[in-house]
Amino acid sequence: MKKINFIKVIIISLGTILFILWISGLLNLWINGISVIANDVEGYQIQSYPVDGQYSVKIDLSDFDSNEGKVLYDDGENQIYVEKVLVNGNSEYEVSFRSSGTYSLRGATVVSGTEHAHTEYGFTMLNHVNATATYQGNSFKIYPSGSSGLNYQDGDSFGYYLFPHDKEIDVDIKKDAIIEVQLSNLYMNKWEKK
Repeated sequence: MKKINFIKVIIISLGTILFILWISGLLNLWINGISVIANDVEGYQIQSYPVDGQYSVKIDLSDFDSNEGKVLYDDGENQIYVEKVLVNGNSEYEVSFRSSGTYSLRGATVVSGTEHAHTEYGFTMLNHVNATATYQGNSFKIYPSGSSGLNYQDGDSFGYYLFPHDKEIDVDIKKDAIIEVQLSNLYMNKWEKK
């Protein structure tokens, strides 16, 4: 009989804890992450502003996997690092960056190559980044290859083609496999409780 009562107490306790977490919003936040804060326009306001400085990372084109995790930006709470480097079907080199921020019921922050903004028509993503690359001593502008919304628990992703389409560049990995990517005008996206 004591064992049955003990099991009932545990079940009721777990149910109560889950109910409290659900009512408080913590359960939803734990499951869905930063997007819960960003999508709650009634409860949170967003401030977005550019981050000072230029940030760079060296990409090794001869060993794509060695680039994963290389840090481009880190302020102690927000980080941008290389998610992957690849060559797509058109023989175009791309780098994908992953942004990782912080979130709680009080608000959230993420520094990204994307400004997450609210408009009267809903949500939008704006790219303000100045992106350049240096390869074999030549510097040139590079262009976005894509971005995601706040699809990750703590942030988003964005990417760039490593070589521009509008400029002829001789890519010779045997001669030089390192390309340096420089990004400036990254954006701080900061949500605060209203």
